[in-house]
Amino acid sequence: MKRAPNRGDWPDLATRWLAALGMISWLIYLAIARLSTRFVYGRGFSERPIAAVLLWLTAAFLIYLAALWLAARARENRWLMWAIWLPAIAFRLTLLPTTPIQEIDIYRYVWDGAASTSGVSPYRYSPGQVAAARVKETLPDGLARLVRRRDGSASLKTIVSRVHYAHLPTIYPPTSQAVFALAAMVTPSSSSVETRLTVMKAFFVAFDLGTIAVVMALLRCSGRHVGWSVAYAWCPLVLKEIANGGHLDALAVFLTTLAVYAAVRGMFNREAAKSDHAPSSGMIVLAALTLALAVGAKLYPVVLAPLLLVTGLKRIGWRKMLVPTGLFCVVSALLLWPMMPDCRAPATNTPRTSARKMIVKPRADVAAQDPSLGLRTFLRRFEMNDFLFLLVVENLKPQIEVPWSDQPWFMIVPEAWRGPLLEKTVGRMADDPIDRTLLLARILIGTVFVLLVIIFTLRGATARSAGKWLRMAFLTLAWLWLLSPTQNPWYWLWALPFVPFARCRAWLLVSGLALAYYSRFWLIYHFADTPIMGTTYRGGLFFDYVVVWFEYAPLFLLLAAESVWLLLARGKRQTSHRRLGTT
Repeated sequence: MKRAPNRGDWPDLATRWLAALGMISWLIYLAIARLSTRFVYGRGFSERPIAAVLLWLTAAFLIYLAALWLAARARENRWLMWAIWLPAIAFRLTLLPTTPIQEIDIYRYVWDGAASTSGVSPYRYSPGQVAAARVKETLPDGLARLVRRRDGSASLKTIVSRVHYAHLPTIYPPTSQAVFALAAMVTPSSSSVETRLTVMKAFFVAFDLGTIAVVMALLRCSGRHVGWSVAYAWCPLVLKEIANGGHLDALAVFLTTLAVYAAVRGMFNREAAKSDHAPSSGMIVLAALTLALAVGAKLYPVVLAPLLLVTGLKRIGWRKMLVPTGLFCVVSALLLWPMMPDCRAPATNTPRTSARKMIVKPRADVAAQDPSLGLRTFLRRFEMNDFLFLLVVENLKPQIEVPWSDQPWFMIVPEAWRGPLLEKTVGRMADDPIDRTLLLARILIGTVFVLLVIIFTLRGATARSAGKWLRMAFLTLAWLWLLSPTQNPWYWLWALPFVPFARCRAWLLVSGLALAYYSRFWLIYHFADTPIMGTTYRGGLFFDYVVVWFEYAPLFLLLAAESVWLLLARGKRQTSHRRLGTT
């Protein structure tokens, strides 16, 4: 007799609808790919279809939310996995060969890889120095090699001229540099600029796909529905920033997610905990090593170290934590050693303005730079797309330093308080008023973040389930982004793999709201000299003081409302349990 087919082997209605939404989303990304051809480097700024791209991305984001809702309710079987994976791969392959839309960081990656494969540290000479140097000059050996590499390839000569903030040496740590170098090694020397960019992006897309697999594994080991992986796999922000924009954060996100997965397996594996020779300590060692590599890719994963350390101490004991703790510290130190300050390097004065107004000038000198110069400048000066930090810094900045037409409307701290406050707190640490303002703002915001890390770490250490512990990891990374002076939208990818474990669903909106960042370029291109909507603000300043409120205020309002609702619901449940207990 023929066996009747098992209905569980067939895709259910939710899975079929998910596949249909995947097809619609793919058509949207095809439209975006076509629009990307109009983003020619250095030309036609006012003609770039930024508004059209944002409209398509908004449509993709709305479909993404619907797809997530369906995926979380679909039957878990192989059909659901195909419905998630095939569109996710198709989206990335569609955007992989496209021109980066309003992104130029990838030129630095390609040049850093070329420098490393030439046997020269990318922390020693800035691209501006290489671009300004001439073959006929007497050059140090390292700089001479870079100049020969520049002149030996027309595409590299173009790339080095396109590097952003070319006066600074690279800020990217050695793990990332290893990937840059590997991409340079597999790229033929005769390749065009477009080919070099595509090869580099292909590495990041590979890590991005690896992150999807790790997110699925995290969901399984924590007992969550695998459909929640759509929160990362189909996210338009991920696709825009990695497959199209080519941001290296894909590497750090993959390593960080893998480290968290190893930590969860090591600390929340009940079967392993029954044995004296449990593999939990081995998984913790793997987590420590992977997290150190992640710190070597981009520094931000270090904020998760306290959560892993304290939870490990509580769950497996201090003796078993000695090796992973020591391994993390040693490997991190070795990886970051090439970026350590060099007191022998000549002092370099960086521009006084923030990253919003920093002017890039090629360096004409030939002396090797301090390897830490790029990172120090980024940490001290850069400020972009921020909200909470913006509120603090603008209320500390002396008004005399800001023209009347450029003063923010949300200043509430009296001018008479600002100067004395800066003088009494950080007066001896910096001479310039702007330096004092940025320093004090960083101290205040940094203190708030440290307190939050302590709270999340203590709550994570007492978590009884992997899901609650992962929620603390998410909140640590989410608030790192919210409190950062530089809230580039691709930085939200740091927290996105763990968003399925967030209690408040308002966090899902961040990846859609963050796309508003790209409206800044449209405002700059079209209103560089014209005040907007009756304000005194022009171009980028209108974005900084007005648009960011529409980008972030809805998130905080929804988080507050949802948190109150959850507290009330929890109170009702507790009251109901008490009544049942008394009866």
